[in-house]
Amino acid sequence: MKIIQLVPALNSGGVERGTLEIARALVAAGHESIVISDGGRMVAQLEAEGSRHIQLPIHRKSLSSLWQICPLRKIIQQERADLLHVRSRIPAWLTHLALRKIASKDRPVLISTVHGFYSVSRYSEIMTRADSVIAVSDSVVEYFQQNYPACPRDKITRIYRGINPSEFPHGYQPSNMWW
Repeated sequence: MKIIQLVPALNSGGVERGTLEIARALVAAGHESIVISDGGRMVAQLEAEGSRHIQLPIHRKSLSSLWQICPLRKIIQQERADLLHVRSRIPAWLTHLALRKIASKDRPVLISTVHGFYSVSRYSEIMTRADSVIAVSDSVVEYFQQNYPACPRDKITRIYRGINPSEFPHGYQPSNMWW
């Protein structure tokens, strides 16, 4: 399978770390992993672990981001991915708009991951318009069900966020030097 993840940028943070973890797991399982973002300091690690990165400025909350719809559509059509995974609202909007002019038979499956309690608005509602929605906790599932009742419950899958215990060991105490 060929999977494309779309995130604003790859600098730091939980969404970005999760993107790299999923990319690493996809490559380990023999899939082709691509990430589209504006770039950032985590790109080198992503590529070193076997994924491909395509730089596209899909990070700005600005009307100028609409200029990225055609280039994004072209990438989606050229790559012929099996699955698109949007992990943030701006990339979700741009992807949604890019897919509109692609014939339904040629569109990849679209999934979104809801990482938190977004403001209740049409802007945030885009995360519910994917074929499947991943929520990172029971409370996020509940929140989206209460605030976006048009999103069918059977479309939402809860996959708990976690951490790598080797990177974040339980009970870790930093040295006095660190404090």
